[in-house]
Amino acid sequence: MKLFIPHFLLLALLFSQVSSAEIYSWINEQGIRVYGDEPPANAKIVDLPKIQKLKPLKFPPVDKKTAGNKADEFEGYTQLNIISPKKETMITAGEAGNITVQLQISPALEPKHEITLLVDGIPTKQGSQLQFQLENIHRGSHLLQVQIKHQGKLLISSPKRRIHVQRPSILNRSSSR
Repeated sequence: MKLFIPHFLLLALLFSQVSSAEIYSWINEQGIRVYGDEPPANAKIVDLPKIQKLKPLKFPPVDKKTAGNKADEFEGYTQLNIISPKKETMITAGEAGNITVQLQISPALEPKHEITLLVDGIPTKQGSQLQFQLENIHRGSHLLQVQIKHQGKLLISSPKRRIHVQRPSILNRSSSR
């Protein structure tokens, strides 16, 4: 028992010295406030606030079947429509076959998803914008459609929209000339 008491006293002395260490504060050469236990000449003793204890946050359990990255969370598009030009619109000679195609998408287009504009079933324009310019479209009737794809996989298609382009022809000149 005699050996136990000196060891206990030695440990108590060590812990009491650590707990009574003083903390100093000073401003260094860069103008920044510094705290430490080995102060320079201009340091002052400071009383530090007690350490704040926070309760750990409780998070709901994660279902491993539904957990994943953001791409897995995408539930799909509910709407993809061509809003301009209107159905069965006649594009006249004065517009020279130039058409602005405007789209409506819901929800908003996801990053890395791409819109393809098809004219008569042929991919004509691609991008992530909601408006496409078509120039010099030949006269006659045409079908417009848009599709959204991700890594080559078709996500949604719009209904087809028929438009008509009327352009002058040298074959239809009046005979009065």
